[in-house]
Amino acid sequence: ERDLALSAQASAAVEEIDLAIVKIHDGSYGICERCGTAIPKERLRALPYAALCVQCKSAGFTRR
Repeated sequence: ERDLALSAQASAAVEEIDLAIVKIHDGSYGICERCGTAIPKERLRALPYAALCVQCKSAGFTRR
């Protein structure tokens, strides 16, 4: 079960990275998917595939 959970987590991370790459190419990288504001560079440095700004993420909004 643990191996399956780790595999699923790794697969999800790869999907998020792939989405970030698509966003880089279409020009929407660094924009919060929920509120549309710019995601701070510090957050993107810490989590390059972040889809939400800190405020939206801490408010409980998520894709999962």
